[in-house]
Amino acid sequence: MKFPHYRHSAACLVALALLSQPAPVLAQGDAPYPSKPIQMIVAYPPGGGTDLLARVVGAELSRELGTPVVIVNRAGASGAIGTEAAARAAPDGYTLLLATANVTIAPAVDARTRFSPTRDFVPVTLLSDSPFVLVTSSAFAPKTLGELIAWSKAHPGTINYASTGVGSPQQIAAELLKKQAGLDWTHVPYQGGGPAISDLMSGQVQIMFSNVLPVLPFIKSGKVRALAVTTTQPLPVLAQVPTVNQQVQEGFVMSFWSGVMAPAGTPPAIVSKLNDALMKIMQQSSVRGRLEQEGSIVTPLPTTRFASFLTEDVNRWRQVAKITGVHAEH
Repeated sequence: MKFPHYRHSAACLVALALLSQPAPVLAQGDAPYPSKPIQMIVAYPPGGGTDLLARVVGAELSRELGTPVVIVNRAGASGAIGTEAAARAAPDGYTLLLATANVTIAPAVDARTRFSPTRDFVPVTLLSDSPFVLVTSSAFAPKTLGELIAWSKAHPGTINYASTGVGSPQQIAAELLKKQAGLDWTHVPYQGGGPAISDLMSGQVQIMFSNVLPVLPFIKSGKVRALAVTTTQPLPVLAQVPTVNQQVQEGFVMSFWSGVMAPAGTPPAIVSKLNDALMKIMQQSSVRGRLEQEGSIVTPLPTTRFASFLTEDVNRWRQVAKITGVHAEH
């Protein structure tokens, strides 16, 4: 039996096999991506919830891509400094932003905002959602949200609430509840969550909406009392704390999302590779478990769905800013 085309057929099979191998993603200069360390900008100080998320995800991303991922904290101006630095970075995949809801809130509350979440960035992956918990000092009389509202109405103008800054989501959450319940509260903005929590425990301010992570140790130790969470259902990490919906105000849901974004113009192949790696990371039980223990809800969304989410979120915050009247002070 003759096989006159064997050599040609074998050569074709080898060629097809080579062609079927995934081509390396190339960055600028035709070097395979990644070929050097990646920096991930966090627009907040070290030690907070956003910084923790960046370090957890960054360590896993480094292992997944085989290159160092360096966390760079560029804090200031309610996140604007770090966000603007990321927007100006070269769109080569070597500078990423651990973005938060502040990138969609800022344009809604501050006309001076010098970046656009949809024009200056390309979305990579939505990572997680962090709801708020309404807390008060354990020495303050109200022990439930209903009691707080009753106290506020009986003592108008005596409640001071803290936030992490003018135009912050914590302020917006408080102003929204204040408006819906018809309350007279005074806003006291701080430069960060740490000083606000310290003054809460000392009685300088009476209440605040906070991310879960910074106040969780104080809730567990009894120094701070949790009155309500802003989710539709109680959080597993605070299972005994009812929601705002369950107590006084249906439809009151507020949270603080986090995700990875890259400067506009980053090549689609690089964005796709980053998205694939991040989606894989956020499905790991160890990563999910750690973040959920800190009060986050893991909600990974791929690039296209994250893009739609951003557009919707910008519009949502504009509506909320209009309802609450929250605007950054000039």
